[in-house]
Amino acid sequence: MIEASVAAAAVLAPAIGSELTLRGRKLQTSVARVVAVWVVGYVAAATWLLREGRAGLVAFAILWCGAFLLWFGVRSHIESSILLRMLCLLRERPMTDAQLAAAYASRYGESMRLAELRRGGLVAVDRRGGARVTPKGRIVLLVASKLQ
Repeated sequence: MIEASVAAAAVLAPAIGSELTLRGRKLQTSVARVVAVWVVGYVAAATWLLREGRAGLVAFAILWCGAFLLWFGVRSHIESSILLRMLCLLRERPMTDAQLAAAYASRYGESMRLAELRRGGLVAVDRRGGARVTPKGRIVLLVASKLQ
């Protein structure tokens, strides 16, 4: 029973820690920070489990990877869901289609997305004011193309 409690607490702690680490940033531009939080949590929990002789390291690693991927998938989907953002906007007050589209564009439009890419170091502004992909952005594009 104690193993299950430790595993649950060990998974809950980095999930909360990840949210605190993001501090309003997009998940996709802060993946390294989030992974660091999960690695620290894994090392702490695995050290305790090994020291106590409570559970196998391989079994716990599989559980940990699954928990991280579940959290990452849910968080990423919620963050990027246009429909959920529109529902949140409609929660404030009723709107027509045009008002909803305008409200969405003002809060989550192109300028906001470009600002997030700049904050994440994926895009930089050149001398003429145009955006260009940074070396970090190229790596992300390379990894994403391999995942398709």
